[in-house]
Amino acid sequence: MSARLPASKRRMRWEQVPPQVKRAIEQLAGGRVVAAANCQGGFSPGLASRLTLTDRVRVFVKAIDADAWPDQAAAYRAEISVSAALPATVPAPRLLSSLDDGSWVVLVFECIDGAEPDLWCRPADAIRVAAALTELARTLTPSPIAAPSDHPRLGGWADLASDRDRLARLPARSRWAANHLSLLITLEAEGVEEAKGESLVHFDAYTHNMLLTADGVVFADWQHAQLGAPFIDLIVFAASAAIAGIDPEPIVTGYAPAATTEPRIIDEVLAAHAGFCLAGSLYRESPAFAPIIAAKAELGIAATAWLRRRLARHGT
Repeated sequence: MSARLPASKRRMRWEQVPPQVKRAIEQLAGGRVVAAANCQGGFSPGLASRLTLTDRVRVFVKAIDADAWPDQAAAYRAEISVSAALPATVPAPRLLSSLDDGSWVVLVFECIDGAEPDLWCRPADAIRVAAALTELARTLTPSPIAAPSDHPRLGGWADLASDRDRLARLPARSRWAANHLSLLITLEAEGVEEAKGESLVHFDAYTHNMLLTADGVVFADWQHAQLGAPFIDLIVFAASAAIAGIDPEPIVTGYAPAATTEPRIIDEVLAAHAGFCLAGSLYRESPAFAPIIAAKAELGIAATAWLRRRLARHGT
């Protein structure tokens, strides 16, 4: 998501972790923690910290209070399942150990030396990511692991149409979307169907879930992984790159598998992605989730604007 958007203000810091949970984390990590570098990015309220142990080994730890954040804890549990199953050929941090005692969910990963792509300052990072997503799709087709295929992160226009409160606020986000809602509903219905497939799709292919390293690009945070069409991650990433002023078209026309996909299908899946983001940004959430709502709005506006341009070129 945009580097200009604030991360969650409620993210837990290492010094705030209860003593008994700290002890459990140290046991999982295999040593006493002597230094903690808390991560500033992301939108989860849980801990995300690079920990240095007494033997100078570094690990990356995620942890969340499941009693306080049950919905988010479910995502952490899904990430344990996927991360533990990913083969070594996938460029992802290796899961070293995990804990789920019902009250806390903890994941301990290898620590990756790298930096998030900065599309604002280094537009060429988008080319590196697009190439890496192309290779990732090859590696994950067909999916090497079992995964769900219900696509909860696609679609939203149809639900929005039956919600008076959100519908009334849609023109403030996108007047074009408000005036073309019937078209968007039709497109997203087709897009959800076209998005079906046998590839493992990350479904959260934003820069805050990536690390550029000396060897390539590492993809983290697999909690939303689903079976689907191999071009979905490229569409999601291209739409987010537009926020930084990068033309998304070369990403979907220049890199397989999106480049070999019919333009009509790209439009339909893009409409479903835009619906998930923009319609999702219109829910009235608590202040704790204001950053992610703002991020969804920015992503949805960019995706909808890109879709509008594509449809205009096609004469739709």
